[in-house]
Amino acid sequence: MSGKISKFSNPVVIKDVDCKGVDVVALVKHTIDKKCASFVIRKDEDEHFIISAVFKAELRNKEVDLSLEINYDENTIYYIILDINQADDDQVDYTTDLKIFYYENLNIYESIQEIRQENETPKTVRVYKLMYNEHPIYGAYTINLKKCNVKFHTINIVERDEPLTEHVVAFDVKVKAKTIQDARGKAYNIATEFADYLSVLLDVSFFEPQSIYLNFVRMTKDRLAQRVITHERYRTSFIDNELGLVVKDNLNGLATIKDVQKGINFDCGVISISNPNDSNVRLIEKYGNTEHIEEIFEKHRLEKVEEKTKPLYSDYISEEVFILGQDIHIPKCIRSYYRGIDDLPPEIRKAFRNAARLYNKSSILGMDESSFQISLLVASVETLAKQEMLSYSDFVKKYNPNAKKSDIDDMYEIRSKLFHSGEFSFFEYDVNMNPYVNPVYEYFADKYTEFRRILRKTIINWIKINITEKKSE
Repeated sequence: MSGKISKFSNPVVIKDVDCKGVDVVALVKHTIDKKCASFVIRKDEDEHFIISAVFKAELRNKEVDLSLEINYDENTIYYIILDINQADDDQVDYTTDLKIFYYENLNIYESIQEIRQENETPKTVRVYKLMYNEHPIYGAYTINLKKCNVKFHTINIVERDEPLTEHVVAFDVKVKAKTIQDARGKAYNIATEFADYLSVLLDVSFFEPQSIYLNFVRMTKDRLAQRVITHERYRTSFIDNELGLVVKDNLNGLATIKDVQKGINFDCGVISISNPNDSNVRLIEKYGNTEHIEEIFEKHRLEKVEEKTKPLYSDYISEEVFILGQDIHIPKCIRSYYRGIDDLPPEIRKAFRNAARLYNKSSILGMDESSFQISLLVASVETLAKQEMLSYSDFVKKYNPNAKKSDIDDMYEIRSKLFHSGEFSFFEYDVNMNPYVNPVYEYFADKYTEFRRILRKTIINWIKINITEKKSE
């Protein structure tokens, strides 16, 4: 079968790249070297260099031929074209796949940013995540990575004898950036990925703060000391007294306490308004003023974040599932864990990153939906299995030899029933006010915990072999 430039897929075309302050020749070589072992170079009538390469990649779980062409001179990149050479009988539209591949593997703007970053100054920005447990994370922990430093601790610590007590975890990220707004975007992505890895390490879920109006019942007393019960609605948010910020969310919902007291800048960011009759017309508009937030972050230093409580350490990574209400212990190997992730080969690191994302999502959804939790945990394991070119079952047997085959098969069946036919396996839609008289319910309640144990132990054993033990060698 002969190959040809696709008639069914639109190529990725990037024009007139701003390369100010960057060695264009080195940038082109850096981009080509990411995927192309060989290439052809020629000049056009404008004396521009045109570099062309064909290389193999995997799209939709099969190997395909991609072509890359870059037109440039010593000062400018005029265009970049990424296309697919499709076989005559391949009529799949790979347009979206090409865009994703380019963004993840050949993004020229990311390469430029990496080069410019070498001359940028470090900035420390704070990102917030929520977690629920009777006890908070005690202590403050600093992790020094290749491209950034991260320090995390709990703010506004208040314990209650209630497993679903909300705690705010602050992630301070020190990263090189040109502006505070640029640093905020980088820090958000870094902190979110960091929290996903932390979720796997601790078996604790980290939620994104979102401000919404909620119902509250307040009990007060009138002037005659009689109890008064009122139903009220309030918008959720919290105060970071360490930095003097009011937080609705990490993106457009940050404001200084002083601005909120004045009634200004409680929302600030960028909005996009589209024309419903013409999708090509879009109004991009800034609103609010982030100047005072930027002033706070400009003065913020990761090194000055105080450790207000003593850390709680454990000697090892627990293979057991975390039960709400327990103390949260930080494994002593936490730094070798994160540095080990940093040192993983790119493809393995990407697989573990995706597995960690699914792990945290499984824990978040598992608070209400047991079927989703088990299904996403199975998907998390599948992500690692695929990287090793093993089936899900063989991967579990490799890293958790004591797991029963019947349990391994049952977990996969739960995942398949949910994702392929929408069936829930843990009585989520068959509520009984006293389910414990039903022996089937008791059986599945026990199996739910056992399934979590099996999948967690599988992932933790993979981590020990591929990350923490390798790092300690």
